Amino acid sequence: MITVKYLLRKWARLNFTGWHRRINARACSANLGLYKLANLLREESETVDLHIRLVSQHLLTKIRRKKYVTIHGRLHQAWDDYEEEKLTTTELLRIISHINALGPSTAVHHMLDDDES
Repeated sequence: MITVKYLLRKWARLNFTGWHRRINARACSANLGLYKLANLLREESETVDLHIRLVSQHLLTKIRRKKYVTIHGRLHQAWDDYEEEKLTTTELLRIISHINALGPSTAVHHMLDDDES
């Protein structure tokens, strides 16, 4: 089962990786000397307060690709339908598998259909 703690760790790890990528891109190199790295970190620290304020005011958000916004919207809609009891657990899982492009598996569908009888 996926927990909130797991999701937060995953988000933090991905966010940290993105931060490294941004620093390396600004430095035009992944192998930085101590003085160049210290200068970049100082410059980065000067903008942290501004970023915190902009994010808290919802003026700065993460850039997301249209494809993933659509996928996440469909996943949230399916989950909302499930919580409103418009979908069974089996229907929810089928919808999610289609959204994630896992596609239907006829063997699994027959097994699931037998369980519902």
